[in-house]
Amino acid sequence: MTEPTAAPGHPGAGTVAGDPTALMVAGTAERLIRLWADRDELHHPGWGRPFRQLGDLLPERDVEFAAHNPQMVPLLWYPALRHGSRARPVVEVFDHLPAGTGPALPRRQELSRVYSWALASRTALDWITTCLDGRGLLEVGAGSGYWAWLLRARGVDVLATDAEARTERNGFTDRFQYTEVRPGRAAADAAAHPDRVLTMLWPPHRDPMAADTLRAYRGPGLLYLGDRPGGLCADRDFFTELTTHWRPLSRCPLTLRWLGNRDTATYFVRR
Repeated sequence: MTEPTAAPGHPGAGTVAGDPTALMVAGTAERLIRLWADRDELHHPGWGRPFRQLGDLLPERDVEFAAHNPQMVPLLWYPALRHGSRARPVVEVFDHLPAGTGPALPRRQELSRVYSWALASRTALDWITTCLDGRGLLEVGAGSGYWAWLLRARGVDVLATDAEARTERNGFTDRFQYTEVRPGRAAADAAAHPDRVLTMLWPPHRDPMAADTLRAYRGPGLLYLGDRPGGLCADRDFFTELTTHWRPLSRCPLTLRWLGNRDTATYFVRR
């Protein structure tokens, strides 16, 4: 597996020498590279299967993308498990190391606040681009704009909005901003842009935002990346609305997620 060549900081604001987050990310990657230098797998107590480094479990093109993707440095060396079919693999990342193998890793919550609560892959970005078929995308609750930044870099027309954009009150992100995210209200934005594919990535748990937005939207397509009913995303009304009025048309061919979560990426069209 190749070593990372990307600066590990935050591209929207530029990497600053001595930035604590950049140092944390780079230092963790270096430590994990040394950890894997003399071993091929790790055994966690209570797990019957050995963990491999994430980079060994991803398709080669996803490894190449990850090495230049700030979120994936240092995740390429986090312990991971792979299951599912060869055509539709599921790769899950663990944010712990076995006792005695060194200092604790930065946890999922810590890294997600810097980047995104959904793990990005080249396969997922390719899949989204295919689903859009040239149409624009509206991402509500866009947070730091990380996914919007990745998609804009691929030439996708993205309108990203968030109720807490340009404020200090957003409890789901840290201080980084990767690309422009406009202030807005999710339901009103969805109603105003039926020409765009509505996109929600990890909408807030037990919050009516996702359900209200889906009811207000009159467009033809929804990209949803998040947990299943009863999980950590949205509320019961959202999933009722989803199953009643929408049907899945396509699922991302690679599921990359944190171990213990059940998030998937699905493109829905109206019934």
